[in-house]
Amino acid sequence: MDYQIGREVVGFIATSRKRAAIGLGVTVTAVGLLAACQPKVVEVPVEVEVPVEVEVPVPIEVSKCELPQFNEGRKFVAEAWGVPDSTFDIGEPLRLQIRVSSASFVNIYYVSTSCKVTRLLRDRPVVAAEIVDFPLRGSGTEMTVKPPEGDEVFYVIATREKLEFLAPGDILRESGDIASIDLTPAQFYERLAAARGRINPDDWSIKTLQTSVVGR
Repeated sequence: MDYQIGREVVGFIATSRKRAAIGLGVTVTAVGLLAACQPKVVEVPVEVEVPVEVEVPVPIEVSKCELPQFNEGRKFVAEAWGVPDSTFDIGEPLRLQIRVSSASFVNIYYVSTSCKVTRLLRDRPVVAAEIVDFPLRGSGTEMTVKPPEGDEVFYVIATREKLEFLAPGDILRESGDIASIDLTPAQFYERLAAARGRINPDDWSIKTLQTSVVGR
């Protein structure tokens, strides 16, 4: 969930110049007296242009990755919802709840507003109708919503057997259930589609929970 307004100062300062005009002495004969013109100095005003501060708005980056909706379940159904709702403020703790209609193993994959793919839960055994909190109670895991703003998705996948559809090289970093996936969203969807093709539709259910991240 893994903006600042920049300010650019633009200024133009004119160079001051002082120009002086000097009068020339002229000899004039009048009644035998010599009169001379005195030198004169002309002051030219100096114009100085004050620097002007210009505020340059920085565009907010919004997620542009595709977030397809997968909602399937022929023999049983997976459900998921945000707590208290599906809109999260930046800085707010992330809380989800999930439930399945039949005993199964549950995985959660997440595509963030910055288009990063993360595994949040791996093969968690869940009994029918049990409401499971995420992060799991007692796990010590806390998740805080981070920018950028935009839409994101959680894919809750329930299967009769444990699910394994990523190669070891697809895992960038791993700590317990949580793993950073070294795949683009498009590559992740390809792996997911291939897994769906190998599993009996009666043994598979998937729910897409779309949420939004907003600034306070």
